[in-house]
Amino acid sequence: MHRALIVDDSPVMRAHMRTLLAKAGCQVVGEAANGDEALTMYEQVRPDLMTLDIVMPGKDGVAVATEIMARHPGATIIMCTSMTSRDKILACQRAGVKHYLLKPVQEERALAVLQAVLGKVRATPPPIPVAALRGVP
Repeated sequence: MHRALIVDDSPVMRAHMRTLLAKAGCQVVGEAANGDEALTMYEQVRPDLMTLDIVMPGKDGVAVATEIMARHPGATIIMCTSMTSRDKILACQRAGVKHYLLKPVQEERALAVLQAVLGKVRATPPPIPVAALRGVP
């Protein structure tokens, strides 16, 4: 069973992600509500994948992803956020994030991404919504 860490400042979103991760066959091994907790929790539980919000108290998700990818280049991070700005998306990509779910996270899309990430399906859905890339050179 794959082990997952959920990082989001919203208790409602963490509960939603717990449900989706369980449907994808994951065991949630930790939750964090801010960037600093996320970094500590990641080192403690060493999850197979982490869902990560961008806008949170303390360090934001981009800073967290950057630090984790520097320490653990093989880490799997799925950004779950309502941020669609070009700069944030590119910052996530530069940090090493390959998957991006827009809030409100739709179950079908989330399960497709989780299954692809976990190697349960061959076809990988697009990592970033095409609409969010309009106008990106």
